[in-house]
This record gives sequence, structure tokens and C-alpha cells, in this order.
Amino acid sequence: MYWSYPYVMGMDANVSQRRQERRFSEDLMQANVGRRITVFLTYDGSQQWRDVTFSGVLRQVGRDYFMIREQNSGRDMMFLNINLDYVVFEDQPARLADA
Repeated sequence: MYWSYPYVMGMDANVSQRRQERRFSEDLMQANVGRRITVFLTYDGSQQWRDVTFSGVLRQVGRDYFMIREQNSGRDMMFLNINLDYVVFEDQPARLADA
């Protein structure tokens, strides 16, 4: 043979066929759509928007964003997960994501 293999010929690669379960923040938030939350966000590049807080009803969750309807103004607001510090679930304990 004129090429190299990443492992010795005849040796099993020990590849697991079992799917590893991973949980992400968007899975937890998706399980809590419709609940009242307070979000704490940080925008590093801005002095005016450095640390902000919004309260409202969680409306939609995507892979890298979430949307709430702000309780004070009634506006729908979309935020990026990268700016999210933490979430407080106001009315009830948070539902955990389905296994």
C-alpha cells in the first residue's frame, strides 16, 4: 500500500453507535414558550446598552435567538443568545427540556 491509514490495519476504530444526548439553552427555552420571563443581557461594545433587562412573555426560540413580547410596551423584541447572561422564570418553575 502506498498511502497511510489513520489507524493500524485490522484494528477496530471503537466507534460508538450510541447517540450522545446533549442539551442546549435553546432546548430549555423552547420548553418554556408562553411563560413570563426576565432576561438579562450584556452588549460589550455599547455604553448606552451595556447591561439591560427586559421582562415579557417568551414567544419564540430559535437556534441562536429568542423573542419576547415586552410587558411594558407590548412590542415583540428579538434578542441574540450570544448577548444573554441569564433568564429568570417569573411565575412558575421552568419546565425542563424533554429527554
